[in-house]
Amino acid sequence: MIDGWLGAVHAALVGLGVLAFSISGAQLAAEKRMDVVGMAFLAVVTATGGGMLRDLLVGRTPVVLVDVWMVGVAIAGAAIVFALHRWIAHLARPVLVFDAIGLGIFCVEGTIVAMDAGIGPVGAAIVGMLTGVGGGILRDVLGNDIPTVMRRESRLYLLPALAGSGLTALLVELGVATTWVLVGVGAAVIAFRLLAERFRWRVPALSTTVLPIVRGDDER
Repeated sequence: MIDGWLGAVHAALVGLGVLAFSISGAQLAAEKRMDVVGMAFLAVVTATGGGMLRDLLVGRTPVVLVDVWMVGVAIAGAAIVFALHRWIAHLARPVLVFDAIGLGIFCVEGTIVAMDAGIGPVGAAIVGMLTGVGGGILRDVLGNDIPTVMRRESRLYLLPALAGSGLTALLVELGVATTWVLVGVGAAVIAFRLLAERFRWRVPALSTTVLPIVRGDDER
């Protein structure tokens, strides 16, 4: 349990992550022309989906049933998008920006929770990665999109999450994971993700021209 001002910092960071993910979910819902109920639902699922997946993996009661305030923050994020959608829509790729913020915060948070539950560093890093990307995957699936992590044009989504959660696990294992060090790790993940979008970094993929040739060879 984190007490005092550290607890306040921790709660503020988690709240920021929830708000960021909820805005990304609500923004996608707006782009898909969902009504206000669909917008709120997608915001809540996006904001809490990664945490629920994490809790199921570590054997805890899903966070949305314990920290009900997260639902309120997520709905507030949906309300912000509902009220300011025309303005937010003119920002440069707002869904990606807010998604990057949530990714950075929750991959670190998920790793810490997993290690507190007794999971080893490698397993905790995987749980942390899934915590970071889980909400975004659910958002894209419910929005009838291919999940961002699986798109050919995706700009290094899984790798920043895995790098951040892996570094967090290492720092915790070494006993040097202070609050501000972990804040720095989260910020680095956010920066890495946004730089990957800005400079079009991505992992290699099969060329689309290869696929017809492969099929042709199979037919022969």
